[in-house]
Amino acid sequence: MARRFLKLGRLVGALGLVVSLTSLGFDSPGFAATPEPAAPAKYEVTGFRDVRFGMTEPEVRAAITKAFALKPADLTSTTNPVEGTSVLTAKVASLDPAPGPARVAYIFGYASKKLIQVNVIWGEEPSTPPPDATAVIAAGTRLERYFAGFSWKKDTTRAGIPVGDNTVVLFSGEDEKKGAVRLIADGVKFQIQREGNQTTSPEPKGPPKLIINYIADRETPDIAKIEPGKF
Repeated sequence: MARRFLKLGRLVGALGLVVSLTSLGFDSPGFAATPEPAAPAKYEVTGFRDVRFGMTEPEVRAAITKAFALKPADLTSTTNPVEGTSVLTAKVASLDPAPGPARVAYIFGYASKKLIQVNVIWGEEPSTPPPDATAVIAAGTRLERYFAGFSWKKDTTRAGIPVGDNTVVLFSGEDEKKGAVRLIADGVKFQIQREGNQTTSPEPKGPPKLIINYIADRETPDIAKIEPGKF
């Protein structure tokens, strides 16, 4: 089960709509706990959908062009000068479970030139009308429940952890190998119950975003580094 470190009372969308975080599986007095499955399946982080870690950029291009029916204009390539990685970004018109368009970034390692991470982001691409805040939060709830339904490496799952004024890690987990998943809600307003005191985060400055990070190697990522003793 995911550890619950903070008792988050409510999550408020950028439009001022309130959603109870008990829907994310947080303990709520007066409700009986639902028995968990005896042996949930283990989750292994291998990539995103048909794309697998270790693929080359041409292989990823071919797979996502077919899967998402993309056009050349939907794909862009950039580099990260600090980490030495290359990034292939796909604009997807629609991607369940969140509303509106999505951006999927495929990151290729510095040395291997092969896929090491995938970031799925809803809420960054402009759309008319803009995505409904409640629908974005509901999608985050569904994804949190989905990931929490699997078995992860012991004592590595976390849920409902504020990491910024308007940013909450809805779920994070590590598999039995080197993979990891992070599910993050950004641009949301929330309330925290801590030692009997309730505090409220400031109003978000932009629309809500939902982000999933699929990471191949959480311990030694394939990025440019200065080796010890070089300087």
